[in-house]
Amino acid sequence: MRAVLRVGDQGDARAAGHLLLAGGWDVQADGSLDGADLLVVDEWTPETDRHVVAARANGVRVTVLAELILDHLRSPVIAVTGTAGKTSACRALAHVLEGCGRPVSISSTARSANAWPDRSVEVDPAPGTVTIAELTSTHLCHMDSVRADVGVVTLLRPDHVDLHGDLERYYAAKRRMVERMPASSSVVLPVDDQQTTDILGPIDRTTFGFGSSAGTAPDGAFEVDGHLVLAAGGRSAQRDLPATGTALRAAMAAAAAALAIGIDPQAVADALDGLPSVAHRLAARPGPGGVTIIDDSMAATPLKAASGIREAPPGQLVAIVGGNDAPAGAPVHASPEEAAALSEALLVVRERADCLIAFGPAAQRVVAHVPVDKELGSLADALDAALSRCPPGGTVMISPMFPLTPDERARAAGAAPSR
Repeated sequence: MRAVLRVGDQGDARAAGHLLLAGGWDVQADGSLDGADLLVVDEWTPETDRHVVAARANGVRVTVLAELILDHLRSPVIAVTGTAGKTSACRALAHVLEGCGRPVSISSTARSANAWPDRSVEVDPAPGTVTIAELTSTHLCHMDSVRADVGVVTLLRPDHVDLHGDLERYYAAKRRMVERMPASSSVVLPVDDQQTTDILGPIDRTTFGFGSSAGTAPDGAFEVDGHLVLAAGGRSAQRDLPATGTALRAAMAAAAAALAIGIDPQAVADALDGLPSVAHRLAARPGPGGVTIIDDSMAATPLKAASGIREAPPGQLVAIVGGNDAPAGAPVHASPEEAAALSEALLVVRERADCLIAFGPAAQRVVAHVPVDKELGSLADALDAALSRCPPGGTVMISPMFPLTPDERARAAGAAPSR
């Protein structure tokens, strides 16, 4: 089989048994791909990309590196998808499994602490190892199969229409994980979220639930009367809540996935102590003059940003919002559903923040909805302005609501000093 590797490490496709075409990945004038029968794209390639469209029109199979890696794994796999909470659930799950004595294989090199399957995932891990694979919609829309034993869906809301062409195709990509998993697999669902379960539709697989009530899933991880109750196969355990807010949702999803892979409820309950924070996701650090800086720079959607702002500590809050308006060439958050979510989220931020600073190309999108206290060109300038306006004991929160570049996320995390 011959492959065209569009971006990324060319050795990845070779390692998976494919040959890189010398001609590169350019589509020819007649729409062909120089005789290739497989096109390997990176995880941010839209399904509307002209190379993808041309490949499929000419009978060329399209895939992503994640599918090639999962197809060759010999270990149990837990795959995680959703509009929000994927990475946090993956990292919480790794913590829980390791606390239960199960070795874990999870990406150590994917950008921004994501858990996307890449070369750092062990193809032939030690016995008992569980592989954790975060799959975003632009993985799934290019995957014919999802080789996973457990699939976790955290939450589904309108998002990424710019990468899929319309909202239904985005939801179809998410449903693809459940639909393309083996029939023997189990699924973990937020049973207290009717919108998500409606989008997924009927599921003919063993189901574990998580959320504020058991709903239709008797097994899973549930918040009941201020405690966490875990149940599986007639066994159960109870403990204090290990976290709050979005971190609690991630912990419950992780706990339910651990139960689905066969871990005893009491062992899972014990392993939920000491859950780690995740880079760029409500990660707090001390700033100058007694200010706390919260890096929530992966909150690149209205849903994520509003959720994070609601969890900001009480007291003086300076919020930084903005970023890139069209990193993939088409405006983000531009569908009617996403635009409504953007407007609602910005109202939440404006109400909660004592000072709101907008930056970057997306600043104009922000000021079209709410008044801002300062509009600046870059995150560096926005962070300087926020620190100068925030009193001792206050909080500066970087919750962009729009995509950032890797360099901007590094600055948000403190890797690049403010000027």
